[in-house]
Amino acid sequence: MKKPEFNGTVKDKRREHKTFGGYVVEYLYGATDAEGNPVEPREGADDGHGRWYGIDCNGEYTMFSWTHSKAEGGETEYGTEFGDDALNVMAGQLKQKADLCREAEEIARSYEGDDGQEKLDAVKAKWDALKDWGTPKDAELAKRFGRAAAEYAPRAEAIKVNKEAKLAVLAKVEEIEKMVNFKEALNAVRGLKDELFEIGSAGEENDREFSKKLSDLEKDIERRRREFYDNRDSIRAAAKQKKEEIIVSAGNILKNVSNWKDATDHLNGLFNDWKAAGSAGREEDDGLWAQFNKVRDEFYAKRKEFFEERNEKFRQSIDAKNKIIEEAAEIAGKQDYSRENTDRMKQLDVLWRGAGYSGKEENDSLWEEFSKTKETFWEGKRALAVARFQKELDEKEAKRNSLVKQIEDLEYRINITENPGMNEGFQRDIQIAKSQLGDVENEISALKDKINH
Repeated sequence: MKKPEFNGTVKDKRREHKTFGGYVVEYLYGATDAEGNPVEPREGADDGHGRWYGIDCNGEYTMFSWTHSKAEGGETEYGTEFGDDALNVMAGQLKQKADLCREAEEIARSYEGDDGQEKLDAVKAKWDALKDWGTPKDAELAKRFGRAAAEYAPRAEAIKVNKEAKLAVLAKVEEIEKMVNFKEALNAVRGLKDELFEIGSAGEENDREFSKKLSDLEKDIERRRREFYDNRDSIRAAAKQKKEEIIVSAGNILKNVSNWKDATDHLNGLFNDWKAAGSAGREEDDGLWAQFNKVRDEFYAKRKEFFEERNEKFRQSIDAKNKIIEEAAEIAGKQDYSRENTDRMKQLDVLWRGAGYSGKEENDSLWEEFSKTKETFWEGKRALAVARFQKELDEKEAKRNSLVKQIEDLEYRINITENPGMNEGFQRDIQIAKSQLGDVENEISALKDKINH
């Protein structure tokens, strides 16, 4: 707003306020003496003066409070929701904004955690919760905050891209861990180290973690190589025992399948255990593998047989449900809502439940089609009933209107008839009509409920 204008003598007090880059302004005006003559307002005097209080920023004024002069009614109004404390609140919020700028700048320029954007968003939420007072300081801090937010995105994106690239490199670690040739494994780890080095920073913490993972893997391979050559015979004996245990476990899975998916997952897990068990020596390994692979072949043959039988049941269920859908569509298409057709539609629901499960791909779509077909029938049946109820409702409403008019006519006759005997007769007729009107209103309400439900 522009500089406020006041009538009469105005006393202007202002002081510079460096916090927001403007002036705190107070105008006293409209003072009068005891005879009601205009005088110069005096602060603290009971001269009926008004007081306007606010700030001036480069000629733009913001009102904090305005106590009108006695001649204007003397009421106080506020320019902000903070009342008399507006100046302190503004100064405090500007300080908060400066603190939030520093916090945003620290995140944008140096934070490398994965949750950087979440942290910046949290700071932004705090910023948005603060009022824009329209001061030069507000504009300066907003520009500063915007620069910090803009700096973060490209740096975070580069870190994200580098992290994804390094994670793709580290995904190869799992294959290296399975290698039984120690020399090849060590060469592979060192190759991954070179790949990581060529990729830019993924954040200091991530870089340390990724580098440590490869260093730990390298140390572990070297440790296992030393142990292997120091304890080759005992290691091969342990590998043989482990593989024999895996063969027994695989046989138990084959004998006790209750869920083929779980059983397959379990068998795949045993296969991973087999690869991790290490070598029992070439001669032993060939014989053990033949035993393990025989169990696996039997398992997959039985699984194939199971799913073929299951799929045949699905096909039978699908055929049965398609026939049910066809019959339901035929009944619905007739638009004949007799008891016979209604009972048959109910019976089709029973037959549907007896048709069994049709498989993940078909079961829901078949049910949706059946439901739509049934809904067509039941909606048609309901529409017919609603039409019947509507006809009854129209008749009842016509009767209600007739009774209302009858009551109005009788009341009019009472007003123009001076004969007491006739008036008593009119009153009895009115009571009878009102009783009938109440019954009709109840019937109308019941019909509307039937139509709407």
